[in-house]
Amino acid sequence: MILFLSFIFLIADCCYSQSGWIQQSSGVNSNINSVKFINSQTGWCVGDSGNVLKTTNGGISWIIKSLNTTGNLSSVFFISDETSYIAGDNGLIFKSVNSGMSWDNISFQSSRITCMHFINADLGFIGNYPESGGQAKIFKTTNGGLTWDSNQVNFLFISSIHFINSSIGWFTGFSFSCKYSATSDGGLSWVCGNIPPGSDIDVRSIFFIDHLNGWIGSPYVQLGIRTIFRTTNGGSNWYAPSILTSNSSYSLFFSDINNGWSAGDQGLIYHTSNAGLNWTQQTPIVNNRIYRSIYFTDSLTGWCVGDSGRILKTTTGGILTNFTNTNSEIPTEYKLYQNYPNPFNPKTIINYELGITNFVSLKVYDALGSEVTTLVNEKKTAGSYEVEFDGSNLPSGIYFYRLEAGGDIIDTKRMVLLK
Repeated sequence: MILFLSFIFLIADCCYSQSGWIQQSSGVNSNINSVKFINSQTGWCVGDSGNVLKTTNGGISWIIKSLNTTGNLSSVFFISDETSYIAGDNGLIFKSVNSGMSWDNISFQSSRITCMHFINADLGFIGNYPESGGQAKIFKTTNGGLTWDSNQVNFLFISSIHFINSSIGWFTGFSFSCKYSATSDGGLSWVCGNIPPGSDIDVRSIFFIDHLNGWIGSPYVQLGIRTIFRTTNGGSNWYAPSILTSNSSYSLFFSDINNGWSAGDQGLIYHTSNAGLNWTQQTPIVNNRIYRSIYFTDSLTGWCVGDSGRILKTTTGGILTNFTNTNSEIPTEYKLYQNYPNPFNPKTIINYELGITNFVSLKVYDALGSEVTTLVNEKKTAGSYEVEFDGSNLPSGIYFYRLEAGGDIIDTKRMVLLK
């Protein structure tokens, strides 16, 4: 049985090379529960057994940091490059004001913290899972975690909390009476909200892009079919335009009103490009594996983390193409920049940098992965370069450009021709 499961996991890992996601090496085997990035290069992960990971090169390498705890860590949140928070079991809250070089342990009551969201360095909210039973609470700080006010809610535990400003926010969790709660007064009061009948009492994730447009994931509907509900009026009405038949959503993230991703059980990631009207599966099914957190820095670049130390990255929005995605072993002396303008009509500029002299290939592909044109295909000395791409003879649509040097894929980025 052990050999069989190992074989299944090996097949699943190989399948990622055929998708828009690639696996990165985390250096840990325990579950990773939360991922956040400050920009496309600097990010953090936290997980079980007190594991804290940091990268400064987009995940090419992850460095294990120590917080002097073996407790499970559930959430990481950045206010800026300098100020960040980490929280977890037994009321653990750590704060750093020097980019994670050192962490202070914030005093808090003994309670399992499940999620958090900070508006700025002083104002933040956390949700808990009472280890002694009873009702869960939403905690609020207005002084950077020095003191906390609590508000008991009609939930047994809280799974996800999300604010769009200092006044408007939502949370989900486990409740017999409502699927989520909303506030419009900065957490002074919470109003119970519901979605169409037939869903389960355990809701895992919620995400709003503004005060009107939001999504809620992981409700189990009748016959065991899952779905992601969508609202366009702040939760007054919810719709389920697309059914997910294979997984429950543990984490939702939208880079804009149209592009969003859902990560959950069975090792599945789904993507929508039309505000949740339809969802497309991006990764192969892997039973008994959960992806617990997903985060994007733009509509193309994102990370997903989960069980057994798994970290996945995409630089194409998770879109499957006929060419290989970004290599996780990218040499740091090379750099491919986003084209500008983007979208463009009909011309755009692509810049790239070479740290050493090498043979360089820069090609453009359409959305199906078919080669459109070759912009560069020669030996180049170290330095910065600028190339113009003219799409006058091409139809509007999504195109990809890929930089290779010495036979290694350096990076792939997306651009939009809009006529």
